[in-house]
Amino acid sequence: MRSVRLVGVIAIAVGCELAAARAQIIGDANCDGVVTPADELALVFRMFNDADDCFGADANDDGRISAADLIAFPPLLIPPTPTPTPLQGPQITFFGLASADGRAIAPLGEIEPGVPVYYRPSGNGFKVVVEAAPGFSGSDVGLVVYNSNSANPAARPDLQIEVNEPLGNGSSAVCDDNGVPAIDPPDFEIAQPISDAINDLACHFQVATSRRGSCTQDSYGFIDFISDGAQAQYCLQVLTSLRFPLTDTQVTVQLRDRAGNLGAQQSLIVRVTTDPAPSPFTPTPSPTPTSPRPTRTSTPTRTVTAASTATVTSTASVTRTATPTRIPSVTFTRTTLLTPTSTPIGPTATVTNTLTRSATRTVTPTPSITRTATATGTVTRTATRTSSATRTFTPTQTSTSTPTPALGPVVTFFGITTSNGRLPADPPIIENGIPVYVRASGLGFNIVVEGAPGLSGRTVAVSTFSQTGRPDLQIVANQLLGNGSLDVCDNAAPNAGGVPAVDPPRFDDDPMITDALNDFGCRFTDGSGNPGGRTCDSTQACVLFDSGDSGCVTTDDRCGGTGLCRQFCGQISRTLELPLGDTLFEVRLRDQGGFVGEPAQMIVRVMP
Repeated sequence: MRSVRLVGVIAIAVGCELAAARAQIIGDANCDGVVTPADELALVFRMFNDADDCFGADANDDGRISAADLIAFPPLLIPPTPTPTPLQGPQITFFGLASADGRAIAPLGEIEPGVPVYYRPSGNGFKVVVEAAPGFSGSDVGLVVYNSNSANPAARPDLQIEVNEPLGNGSSAVCDDNGVPAIDPPDFEIAQPISDAINDLACHFQVATSRRGSCTQDSYGFIDFISDGAQAQYCLQVLTSLRFPLTDTQVTVQLRDRAGNLGAQQSLIVRVTTDPAPSPFTPTPSPTPTSPRPTRTSTPTRTVTAASTATVTSTASVTRTATPTRIPSVTFTRTTLLTPTSTPIGPTATVTNTLTRSATRTVTPTPSITRTATATGTVTRTATRTSSATRTFTPTQTSTSTPTPALGPVVTFFGITTSNGRLPADPPIIENGIPVYVRASGLGFNIVVEGAPGLSGRTVAVSTFSQTGRPDLQIVANQLLGNGSLDVCDNAAPNAGGVPAVDPPRFDDDPMITDALNDFGCRFTDGSGNPGGRTCDSTQACVLFDSGDSGCVTTDDRCGGTGLCRQFCGQISRTLELPLGDTLFEVRLRDQGGFVGEPAQMIVRVMP
């Protein structure tokens, strides 16, 4: 029996020695692996009961358990994990890349949770897109993309975005067209070089607050935001001047609302390589975090080794010294699109809208218009057409005894581009002097009009919608576009409508034609989604060339070498879908002096 007891004592002693040999946390007086208020009671018990098998009770690490450990114990308590206070600023609903035609690009995967990696075979020819909704503050998303002051580093835009590799040539000039410097590692500290770099990149973004004005499209080719619930979209067309280098570039963004609240930061990686596209991957699991408490490995002889103290100094560096050589004056004017509804009225206009069905397709004829002339009595003029998939138009020539040359703008280009802004691979055919573009579908392309000053020498005016008269861009079609709705500028969901026909195309003073001009014209928007024209510079123009740059089709020589050409871009989506067969478009432009120019025509032929 005595031998059995001896074996038991030896076993207990060995167990204690093994327990003591395990790494223990200073302050863990009950050896349960954590420091809690219960350890304070265990510490008192061990002080008065001479129990030293749990070395974590030595709270002050002086090699013995005493009252001094009670003083050293409170700071060792693990504080409860505080609930993080959410940032009040905007919530980023999408941050990623889109192709040149605005379709979202899928990332390869995430290099770490929340940091997607996008592969690109070239450093330009794609878009960086940020979409956002109001955050916890409820304040609207800020829309300012340029707010620079070389003497005030706190002057920043609402879109605050930076890269850790230089874009283009990395120019340090703020908001020029030569590149953007790097901030490496990403840092939003209030410092002049950082604020300059943020303004330099942000000023190249276009802002849209309407889905119909966004730079992206859904899988059906409709202009739309990428994310649901977004209030605003910031879009950067990456041109050659902002080319990403052949490496991994981290892009980091944070947004500010109109009340001045910042939102959470997000990052992505743009991986540019000439190698074949790598396979998608999954993020590498993060290593298991270690205990934040100091630990000690004890031996049966209880030799205590003082813990060393490491001092870590983290210094954020900026990869350039910004010396702005030019602070441009930029004014952003935002207009709100009003959608009037107009019904043709007047004692001399009678509109008849009927629906005729044929064996091959459904056609809604152009409304007939009856006019009354005061001097010669009543003259009835009815526009009649016969639907055919291969209509040929013969231009009507009107001769006058004393022709007066038009003084207004010259239409230098009138044609179409693909949905991504590129010119068609096949040039148009010419029939009776009119270019004919052949398409397999009546939607998913853009109509582009470009003009230069005419005989008046005045600059081309750029309005595409007017509440009180006619816009500067005056364009009509001889076929109904979409459902041919008579409501003016009804281009907003859920009741978006089409455009009525003017057949044959003409620009006389009929109020119904004025409505049709505004209805069609308001679909031609600037880079922010508002009705209006564009300049030919790379930040506004809608035609995308193989180089990855945007611009006008018209050369500088046609613009007189002064950059006075203007461009108008309208997307033909399902709301404006063309019917089968030929649709004749006619357009003319007006300059800032009120002079209109000669009209130009084109045909879009939709083949079944």
